[in-house]
Order: sequence, then C-alpha cells, then structure tokens
Amino acid sequence: MGLEKLLYLRGVGADFTDCFGQYIRIPETDRQGILTCMLKEKNALASGETCTQAQLALLGESGIEAQIHRLDAQHWTQVLPTFHWCYVDEPWLNLYLPQDYTGELAITVACEHGESIAFDVPFALLKPIGNYRIQHALFGEGQYIQYRLDLVHDDLGLGYHGIALKLKSPLAVSRQRTENPVPKAFHGTLMVAPRAAYQGVLSATLQGKRHKPWGVSVQLYSLRSDSQWGMGDFGDLEELIAFLASHGADFIQLNPLHALDIAAPEHPSPYSPCDRRRLNPLYIHLQSVPEYEPLASEFTSSCWQEAIAALNRNNWLDYPKVSELKYRAFARLYGVFCEVHLAKETPRAKRFNDFVAEQGAALVEFAQAESLRSPRAIAQDEGFYLYLQFVAETQLQLCQLRAKEAGMGIGLIRDLAVGAALQGVEVQANSEQFCLNASIGAPPDPFAPQGQNWGLTPLDPVKLKQHDYRHFIELIRANMENCGALRIDHVMGLLRLWWWPLEKQLGGGAYVYYPVETLLAIVCLESQRARCIVIGEDLGLVPPDIIHRLYHGGIYSNELFYFCKEGQGFKLPSQYKSQSLMMLANHDVPTLVAWWCGSDLHLRRQLTLFASDGQLDEALTAREYEKQQLVSLLIQQKLLPDSAAQEVDINELLTAWMTLGASGCSALYSVQWCDLLGDRHAVNIPGTWLEYPNWQRRLPLGVTQAKTRGEIRQRLQNIASARQLSLRATHSPD
Repeated sequence: MGLEKLLYLRGVGADFTDCFGQYIRIPETDRQGILTCMLKEKNALASGETCTQAQLALLGESGIEAQIHRLDAQHWTQVLPTFHWCYVDEPWLNLYLPQDYTGELAITVACEHGESIAFDVPFALLKPIGNYRIQHALFGEGQYIQYRLDLVHDDLGLGYHGIALKLKSPLAVSRQRTENPVPKAFHGTLMVAPRAAYQGVLSATLQGKRHKPWGVSVQLYSLRSDSQWGMGDFGDLEELIAFLASHGADFIQLNPLHALDIAAPEHPSPYSPCDRRRLNPLYIHLQSVPEYEPLASEFTSSCWQEAIAALNRNNWLDYPKVSELKYRAFARLYGVFCEVHLAKETPRAKRFNDFVAEQGAALVEFAQAESLRSPRAIAQDEGFYLYLQFVAETQLQLCQLRAKEAGMGIGLIRDLAVGAALQGVEVQANSEQFCLNASIGAPPDPFAPQGQNWGLTPLDPVKLKQHDYRHFIELIRANMENCGALRIDHVMGLLRLWWWPLEKQLGGGAYVYYPVETLLAIVCLESQRARCIVIGEDLGLVPPDIIHRLYHGGIYSNELFYFCKEGQGFKLPSQYKSQSLMMLANHDVPTLVAWWCGSDLHLRRQLTLFASDGQLDEALTAREYEKQQLVSLLIQQKLLPDSAAQEVDINELLTAWMTLGASGCSALYSVQWCDLLGDRHAVNIPGTWLEYPNWQRRLPLGVTQAKTRGEIRQRLQNIASARQLSLRATHSPD
C-alpha cells in the first residue's frame, strides 16, 4: 500500500486506453522503474552509477513513508502554500492551520502592478474544506485543517501577486517534531488566471463577424533566396510575409526556432533543441544587421561569395558548413559592435544592455554554456552569444511587426517543442526541475511495436511544483514573445507524458501525470498577457480528460486532413472542428504531391520501413482507395469536374484540394508552402535518423521566383475566397 501511494503521489500512471480503445495495464515493474528514475537525483549514465529497482527495496518501509510524508503531509504544516492560483472571477486563498488555531490573520497582497493591499481576517471568515491527521513516530502528530479564504478585492487583476501572511496568535507546536521554531510570518505567490486563453481576431471569427483566418506553414530553413547564406533566414521570412499578406493571409506558421546544440550542427531537428527559451542564431539575416554595412566590402569579396554560392547551390542543407561560415561572419559583426557601440556606449549598446538585463540570469547562463561548448573554430566569449540572441530577437520582433503592419490578423505562429535534450543548456541549468534519468516518447502500439523514444528530457511534475512552476512559466513566456499565436507540440503533455527509463533494465516505461489545471492556467495567463492565441497539437493518442479542458480554455485543436476520416472516406468540410487549426499536411506526413503519387510509400520501402514488398503493395492499394475517395469528395463539392473521376491534372487537383480545406468550418486553416510550390520531398520521416536527411530539404523555388508563378497566386486567391465564404455557425468539439 505504501509503495502504491508513493507511485500515485509521484504521478506514475497505472493504466491507459490505447489507440484501439483497449484497456492496457502498465506492469508494476515498469511503474517502479519510472519511480526509481525519479528518486535518483543525478543522471545515472553520466555519473556512472546505475539506477536499479533494488534501490526501492533499500528505501524500506521507513524510506517510502518519508517520501510519502514529504509529498502528502508536509504541506499541511506550512500554513501558506508558496504557490497558489485561482481564477480572476473567483479569487481565494488556500490555508493550512492546526486544528486548535482560532486566531486572526493579517494578510498583505503585493500586487504585481505595484499596489499593496493589507487586511485582517477574523477566524470566522475561514471556510474549512478538508482535514489531515499526521500520526507518525518520525514526523510527530497533529490534526490539520485546510481552509478556503475568499478574497473580495477588485484590485486583484491578472498576474503573479506576492502574499504575506502573519498569525496574530501563537501557533501550537507541542505535538510536532521540529528542530526549528515555527515562524509567525509566511510568504507565497498568488497567481490570478483567466478562464480562457487570449482569442484576438478569433473572437469575431467564432461569432461569425469576420472571415476565418488562414495562412501558410513553412520550415523557415527551407526557404531559398539570393541573399541568404545557405539556409532560410529572417530576411526571407520578411519577403514571404509581404507576399502572403498581399493575398490576404493572416498568419505564417513556423517550425520551432529554438537554439540547437552548437557543438553538434549535424543534428538539425528543431524538435530536439538545446534550449527552448533561446533562438537559433543561424536564422539571422546578416545583411540586415547594422554592423554588416562597415564590413560589406569584405563580405562581397570572392573568398566569402564563393563559399556562400556553394552553399546556396545545394538542394539539401549542409548545417555544419552553414554554421561554420555564418559564425565566422557573426564574429566579424560582433567585433564591429564592440568597437563602434559597446566601447562608445551608443543607443544601440544601451538597447543591448537593456535586453540582457530584461532576460536576466538565465540568458547569461545560456551564453556562458554556449561559450564553453562551442567548437574551437567558432569559440568566443559569452558577450558574443548574448549579442547573437539580441540580434535574433530583434529580427524576429521586426518580422512580427511587419506582418501586423501588412494587415495580417495574427502574424507569426511560433512552435514550442515538447522537450529539450539532456545535455542542452535548458536542462542542465534547471536540472533540479527535470528527471535526468528518463526521456519522453510514446508507448508501444501496432505501428511502432517498440514504442517511440524522442530522446527529450521530461520535467518532473513534483519538482516543478516544488519550484513554483518557475521554469514552465519562463518557457511559455519566452515562446509567446514576438508572435501572434503559439502552437504547443504534443499538448497532451500538459496532462501526461510517456516516460522511458534511460537504463533498459528499469523496464518499459509508463505514463507520468502532470498538474494539468495549474499548467493550463499558466498557459492562459501568459497568453492573455502576451496577447497570444494558443493552438494545442493534439494528434495521436489523446486522452478524453484533456479534450474538453482545452476546448473550454479557449485553446485551439490541431487537425490534419489525412486523419480526418468519417467511415471509409474523408470528412466533409462542414464536419471539421470549429475551434481548430486545420492543416492539409505537416512536417511528419508526406507532401500532397508525394501522397498523390505514392512516392512516399516507395521511399518507405527503400528505407526498410516496410519490411517486404507485400507490405508496400498493401499500402499502395489502400492509397488508391483513399485517392478515389478524395476525388469523389472534390467532385461532390464542385471543385473538380465529373471527368476527374477518370483522369485529373495534378495542378488542378492541388488547387481544388487546398480550396476544399479552406472551405471548412475550422477557425484557422493553413497549407504548407512546400505544397503550394508542388514539392514532393519529405521534411521528416518519423522512424528514421541517418537513413534520410530529415530537416535538411531546401525548396526548389525561392520566394522571389514563386511570386511570379500564376498557379501559386491562383491557389492563394482561391483559399482567400473560400475562407470568406466559409463563415458558419460554430459547434462543439467532436
């Protein structure tokens, strides 16, 4: 019983329902393996100390009881929680007092906006809502009461407010075992949150008063231009913004822009970041940096231009070479910045210093770590890495400003990865809030019999709470800057994540549950403060517990056309979820052309993701049926002529397909830039690593060339028209 209670208190799940609706009981040995990962303070693989389930036995009954006391009983003795939250329309405080305390309380609220509110609370105003009895040889004994104190002050607006509480009568401690005197004053944080996330232009959309926003999703690095240095950058993004805004687009959805491992540029996945709070400097457009102009003649010399041209000719990104070249250029820019601005304390130097001060110690820690981890060829002092973040954030901010000035209703949609790499700055600088002995993934299923291990380090729900959710708040806040919306990858992680032990002998993993109501409240608060719409990527195994929480919290679902099925065919546009972002395709599925031609299936066979030609033949047969269903739907919706049932032109099909998705009732709609261009190459093939150059594809056309293509302009015009015509009454989620 003691061990089971500890598993529950640490959030280790006992069962789940799989993708086929079958009940799955998680083996006890696997659950205990995850618990062992949690109880081990250091990373076992790095420290050389193996982490075995025998350690649970070594805890013994007394050790397990001590763990349970810390998690279940100790907070009852602390009077005021260090972190408490409530809704803005129902403000209240949670208090814990010994049963025999009946004195008055003095409370001071230091509001985030600067005002201070002080008041006394007679004991009679406290409403008892729970009780707990501690009776243990090691921890003493006593009866404690949980009280609710309703706050009636209108001045408590949204935000994080400081709470100071003083007891006006002595607190009896005779039955508690403690070596320290019980204080008469207690301090904590009260977070006042909204009921829902920021809606922005979508408020009018859902009321039928405004056209439904649409946009384009793009892998920023994949863009081409004559001005770039081997990969897409913020300069290319500005050009794309201007073009799409002129056709009525409301947003551009980006891949994660997180900082990657500077020591391993050959690992380019934007979903395996070093630090999700920082930007990847490789997206900097060098020619737009003020320090570029004094060096323009140097950079236009043949030695630089030949290297740039060689990178720009490639159809696949060479990240190590791009990184080496751009960091050499960054070093030259930084030298000018130090000489012209820092040394002379110019206004630009002041903006830089203000940026560093606003970002605080976390940014300095990042810069120090980057300085230590940088390859020798690009190593610089920490000021260099602070400078790169300053430049990158400035350029991203300008892109969002340009989008809004051009008339986009939302602007940029950023993407937040579900986790960070173990050896990255984010995890190592906040190791006390992560579990260093586990990684995030997905449980085994028929499509991935061994399960999926994404190699990302999970936040520990207990440690996160013990640190007052500081890292999660910082993470959400950083990613809501300089954008109009944020897509949260694998949003189910707010409720639960599948953990794999790093050491195989600890079993096959288990679900770990998180304080979902608190995390959602934080997301909604930060959303309102940043005026940032929230989209939750909820593809895959979605527990029912999370669906309605997200819906009522004003967070938008993420649908993918390929998976929107009704019976044997595709859903009608009128059946799409209204509170959702509908995407025709994304980075993990084939492009529209590849899907139609079946080239993605043949590629999977080449990569041995299909074990036999028989599996390939089955997949091709199933695809032919899906293609027939798609064409039938397009004919039914009068987007293709009846003759398309026998033969259809691929360009006409793409235009009709994109128009079909745009005509749906989803509040948001996006199509991939690579699909607008008709590219067939995959961005990423799940289940591969070195077998395929994931995240390295460069698009066949630059933005400048794409703007002249009639079929692209026609598709954008059709999408815009369909969104104007698709205003319909909203409905609840499926």
